[in-house]
Amino acid sequence: MEFAFYNIIMIGKIDPQAIIDFKTTPSLLSSRTLEGSDFHSLLQEKLEQSKPLELIVIQYLTRTLERLLSDEGSKESGLFLSPPVPLTSLAQPLPTNSLSSSEVSNNLQKKQDFDPIVRGAAQNYGVEPSLIRAVIQAESAGNPQAVSPAGAQGLMQLMPATAAELGVSNAFDPDQNIMAGTRYLRQLLDRYRGDVRLTLAAYNWGMGNLENRPGALPQETKTFIARVQNYYQRYKESSQTT
Repeated sequence: MEFAFYNIIMIGKIDPQAIIDFKTTPSLLSSRTLEGSDFHSLLQEKLEQSKPLELIVIQYLTRTLERLLSDEGSKESGLFLSPPVPLTSLAQPLPTNSLSSSEVSNNLQKKQDFDPIVRGAAQNYGVEPSLIRAVIQAESAGNPQAVSPAGAQGLMQLMPATAAELGVSNAFDPDQNIMAGTRYLRQLLDRYRGDVRLTLAAYNWGMGNLENRPGALPQETKTFIARVQNYYQRYKESSQTT
């Protein structure tokens, strides 16, 4: 579905004064990103190439997601959370089953069979191998035959409808699954201007849910984002030492 359709939906849900304040208030986005670059700066660089309303929506989604991740106990109601709180760190504790550096190294050794596929997908779609591996670990723990209660399948837990749209004939085939999952990550990264947190939120919860109800981010998605970012950092550290 085209992004413009979601823009129309968002117009009806965002208070006009909030949009005015949003455009005139200096950004409170954190300078800490997984890529080492400021998402706000990246956004501003593309200002002249993008529709203003799209930028407002993306910034709004980012701030709302940051607020939800950093202030899980907030009692505020309503769609627009003001003033937004910058995400200086993930306030909620990481899951107890997060991998240590040594466990990540062992995990990588056990999954060498998937490495050529991951590297190929990373090269084809311009997505970091460490991010692909992190999603695989969080979604299926590296089990190509994994099936979730909701019906998601394979290493990157593709829903049947999404797999079909991506041209997957067998979601349990590691090659097809990783290639399609990485392609989907690339689409989401492009949609959200490289914002990894928004990408992961949409990957887990769905674009429609995220863009129509950003203030209702479920705990499962919050946990998923934290887990992937934890694995992502650890895989990056592991790859730098090997």
